[in-house]
Amino acid sequence: MGEELTGTMVERVAIERFVAARDDAGADVGEWRGAGAAWAAIVPDGAGAALGAARRTRRRWRVTMRAAAAVEITSRLVWRGMWLAVLAVESDPRRADRIVVRCEARV
Repeated sequence: MGEELTGTMVERVAIERFVAARDDAGADVGEWRGAGAAWAAIVPDGAGAALGAARRTRRRWRVTMRAAAAVEITSRLVWRGMWLAVLAVESDPRRADRIVVRCEARV
């Protein structure tokens, strides 16, 4: 199975996590912190037509990564200067060597 991934993961992405914090007045002063980097295969997410793409303005991406990557729904990816908000992290027991992360570009 690992051979199928060879040569397809050519994009480097940074993985970030939000660390929540409050100041003395109780205001949110949390920040995004680096949690690592990984190689990925990134393609536009074509599921938009079935999900009502006309109502959406942000671009969606399907990111395939090795399963060892520590990506959660509370993470974001940084790719080519864009922030990609993680919408879903999917794993398939038949392909235990990878995860598929569905993301949306954010400004």
